[in-house]
Amino acid sequence: MKRIFLGTPQLAAEIFEYLLKNNISFDALITSPDKPVGRKQIITPPPTKIVALKYGIKVFQPKNKDELDNVIGCINPDYAFVVAYGIIIKKETLNKAKIGFFNLHFSLLPAYRGADPIRWAILNGEEETGITVFKIDEGIDTGLILLQEKIKINNNETAKELITKLTILGKDAMYKAVKIIESGDMILIEQKGVPSYAPKISLKDTFVDFYLPWINVYNKIRAFSYEPYARFIFKHKKGEIQIQILSAVGINNDYIDFSPGQICGFENKKGILVKCLKGSICILKIKPEGKKEMSAYEYFVNGMKLKVGDYLI
Repeated sequence: MKRIFLGTPQLAAEIFEYLLKNNISFDALITSPDKPVGRKQIITPPPTKIVALKYGIKVFQPKNKDELDNVIGCINPDYAFVVAYGIIIKKETLNKAKIGFFNLHFSLLPAYRGADPIRWAILNGEEETGITVFKIDEGIDTGLILLQEKIKINNNETAKELITKLTILGKDAMYKAVKIIESGDMILIEQKGVPSYAPKISLKDTFVDFYLPWINVYNKIRAFSYEPYARFIFKHKKGEIQIQILSAVGINNDYIDFSPGQICGFENKKGILVKCLKGSICILKIKPEGKKEMSAYEYFVNGMKLKVGDYLI
């Protein structure tokens, strides 16, 4: 069968290469155009393109939906896999693959339809998630399900760690999907349950609120464990500075003599304990605006000379 793969970022590249290494060939890769990266704005190919060139696979980089439609029409595939591609595919384009387009989504659909299911699952304190391979239709993540796999979310697991686990799960799922699709016995089922949504993250979503219980603050720090990181505005006598929180530990200990945002202790000269509405957060590693990564203790105690009872906000 004539197969194609649509995907752009590193996690898509890992799944793409896994399939290639396991003798699942593709007639073409479709990915985003090369983009300038870093301070020097060096034109850089997407990770999936690097994999495709390594294996001698044709690469197409359409700039929009119309160009994508033309490319698919020229290739005339039997079916396509889509993993974090970046362009919503038009109905007329979907109809140009004989069997269809199949997407790997990082949730148990219909839960967390949308752009950022992993972060929203952790933000909401979910204990379980998984992957879904489904046939794409005109809706956003509404298509018929080919297969699903479940996985537990550990209490202290960050979004970055969960992405790694789900990518491994996704590799196996996509390999299984090839076998099912090409067996001639493919069965697709309707999504069941009440849909929930995972809209695209914006910078305002990353700010923590110490006037919430510690578990809500901790879940936000876990969810934003890679760029953009969780953050808050530190107010001090010299002005305001944005502080990114790179790592922290939640503490279910209510320091009743302190108010939210107040420093209520220190941790082994590594972190600072900050009171939340209920419980506290031990902030360990931070990145102050315009500075390098460092321990919270180094910055706030050694640098800013803060002490127990001082406020961060």
